[in-house]
Amino acid sequence: MLNPDKIRQEKLLQLRANLAQKPIIAGLKGLENMGKIKDSGVRVCFYLTGHIFELRELVRECKAAGQMVFAHIDLIGGVARDNYGMEMLAAEGVDGVLTTRGHLITAAQKAGLLGIQRLFILDSEALRTGLRMLQSSSPDAVEILPALIVPAILRRLPKDLPPIIAGGLVETKEELEGILGPPVRAVSTSTVGLWSYQRG
Repeated sequence: MLNPDKIRQEKLLQLRANLAQKPIIAGLKGLENMGKIKDSGVRVCFYLTGHIFELRELVRECKAAGQMVFAHIDLIGGVARDNYGMEMLAAEGVDGVLTTRGHLITAAQKAGLLGIQRLFILDSEALRTGLRMLQSSSPDAVEILPALIVPAILRRLPKDLPPIIAGGLVETKEELEGILGPPVRAVSTSTVGLWSYQRG
């Protein structure tokens, strides 16, 4: 049996390489815009809402195109939010999960999946609480929402955070460019018109 930690480390290297190549993550709500991913050059997809049967179809399509798939475990129907659910996602070919729950990060990592912790920054207390949660959950990456807040809080973020992804409310090229840049590795968006964005 393959070592889950080794599998996860290989996936993490792949994620970093993919985001360096294309720092836009396609956010999918169901399969409505799945056909538009292929021509966009996107290397990573977030499946945000739906159910396990759609997820299987998405994984098949994305893997055929060499793309990584992350499932928002908190919002997908038909998947148990426990160790068995994480093992099932790994068996389905999912690369990792998005979640607001620290214990699911740990369960995902034990199954060889990457765990991306989602932090909703509503105020200063939410930021403090989120940073404490990151210390205990040790995710492979962190997604900060809404993305538009990220430039304003960068000075408050520790330098040793895992890779940062910004997500939510990004609808224009100007907004995207105002967020994308160190330490933000990528921007996730459901705005289809931004999936084909190219730097410079």
